[in-house]
Amino acid sequence: MKITKEIIQRIEGEATLELEWEEEKVSFARIKFFNYRGVEEILQKRPLLDALALTPRVCGICSHSHAIASVHAIEACYKNAGELLHVSQKAKDIREIALNAEKIQNHIKWYFFTILPELKLVSDPSYQGNAFREKQWFQAQTAITQSLKMGAHFTGQWPHGSFVMAGGVTCDPLKSDVLSALGCLDAVIAFCEEYFYGMPLEEFLSFDSALQVMSTSSALSNGIDEMLKHGFDRLGRSFDRFLALGESYMYKGALKASKTAVLGADIKYVHESLAHTFFEDKHKGYTYSKSAMYKKNYHEVGPLARLMVAKDPLMRDFHRRFKDAALTRVVARAVECAYLLLRTKELLSQLDLREPSFIPPKKDIYSLSGEGMGVVEAPRGSLIHHVIVHQGIIVSYDIITPTVWNLGNGDKQNPSTAQNALIGINSFTKADFILKSFDVCSVCTTQ
Repeated sequence: MKITKEIIQRIEGEATLELEWEEEKVSFARIKFFNYRGVEEILQKRPLLDALALTPRVCGICSHSHAIASVHAIEACYKNAGELLHVSQKAKDIREIALNAEKIQNHIKWYFFTILPELKLVSDPSYQGNAFREKQWFQAQTAITQSLKMGAHFTGQWPHGSFVMAGGVTCDPLKSDVLSALGCLDAVIAFCEEYFYGMPLEEFLSFDSALQVMSTSSALSNGIDEMLKHGFDRLGRSFDRFLALGESYMYKGALKASKTAVLGADIKYVHESLAHTFFEDKHKGYTYSKSAMYKKNYHEVGPLARLMVAKDPLMRDFHRRFKDAALTRVVARAVECAYLLLRTKELLSQLDLREPSFIPPKKDIYSLSGEGMGVVEAPRGSLIHHVIVHQGIIVSYDIITPTVWNLGNGDKQNPSTAQNALIGINSFTKADFILKSFDVCSVCTTQ
């Protein structure tokens, strides 16, 4: 047996992949995260509303996801203390628009600046090209900027916008803001239709067969061709278990799926493990990443999980052909991006500016005691914030991020989703690509 260690590049933050090899194949993998920041500890003994300013700093990619999960947790505290806050439809829509903008820019950035360059490396390990020099990647960067500008019309800034409050949002947009945001969105849609999908969004989303996507000429179909060439239609398969705990317009309630069988899920079965971490044993641990499990089983979260529980016909066909392989996981993020673009256009077009943006709670924040949980479907998957508060002061704050779900740190008898997907791979370059198919974020993981 031999062991190799490599720093994983082109991810959010830093991580090290340690692979054990037997007979030239990966027999086990350890995914190590070292840069602990301690946001949960920083929040202790602080005023509850400080969470709305501090939790967006967990990540520079999904900061709005953390803000919304945090405000949901605070609103749940009010509900559990006897006051059901009223949040207007306008405020709900603005929250969703901001969250969608975050997902859209992430999905485009990840595909064009991680997946496509990584596929070039798989083909040629000596590849040293600059992704920013190719035309479609330059256009992709422009589309990412437009997506961020669209969201910033409501959040004030990106990243780390503190635009939510218990009872609504802090912005009160004008019609000109909405029109400008629509202009930004139209620019993103134009890029995706020309480069990403090679056709109008409605036509792309009308497909129910993988062959329809693969027969087009687009950045997505080109990426699929490259993944097929290197066997990623078979490589990277894991447990075929999926989980989506946050709300979505595409499905109702928390859901889980085993292969294609979809059932209801309950957050009370979520379990967080410190096994193999420095928190459990500073001498024998190897990572600052905790693990999240559902009924003591590892599940995949993220776009593939969301589309599987939503029973999307196109992703069902990809899954039928390739199961939960790396190719299926990559395609799911691209497909979800198309849905988000149309959904966001609908939200912007119907936004009722006459409604209030914020309806303040009646209960004084410094008389509030209890606990609350907020769950959001962030770009990479289910994000959970759980807070316990006493007289307006945070007693404890726990954050379970998507990468904690997907990567985890199991053992040889019970590997995590990503660990299981890496077992049996015969090259580090391919193992590296499979790991990145989960859209790794070490910053959130070690928050």
